[in-house]
Amino acid sequence: MIEMNRKRQTTTMKMRGDFVLLRADSLRLLLPQREVTSTEYLDHAPATTVEAGIFVLDDPQGPEQPVAALSENLSLLDRFPQDRFLLTRFAGAGQPTALAWNDVRVLIDTELEFHALPAIMQGEAGPIDAYVEIDHELVFCTSAQRILTGARAHPN
Repeated sequence: MIEMNRKRQTTTMKMRGDFVLLRADSLRLLLPQREVTSTEYLDHAPATTVEAGIFVLDDPQGPEQPVAALSENLSLLDRFPQDRFLLTRFAGAGQPTALAWNDVRVLIDTELEFHALPAIMQGEAGPIDAYVEIDHELVFCTSAQRILTGARAHPN
């Protein structure tokens, strides 16, 4: 998303654009809007599968749709949370898996002040680039690809 250079000393940067704010319990993530291809309501709970952290939605008009739900630390949950009722799919994900959220908000033509993570919190290939404050809450900035890669690598 922002791809803040972790070697630079710049700690803040203002950016204007279209973003999507995703919430899963206390986890709040911000992505560029162009990375979210669809959002839909989940009208029934998905069924469990043999694959840890992956659920499926029966679709009478097509194949089963894989669904995942993230924990507050970006790992896949073993049990599907009853309060997740929104699904998103991501551009360039290379897979049909949808992620389930409590809340999805689109922020159009919004200027935000991005803050680099402190050095102690920066990993080599971590999923978080920076953070912003929206409505007095911290929101972590990432990309769809890093969310999906991180979730697959860290099942709960």
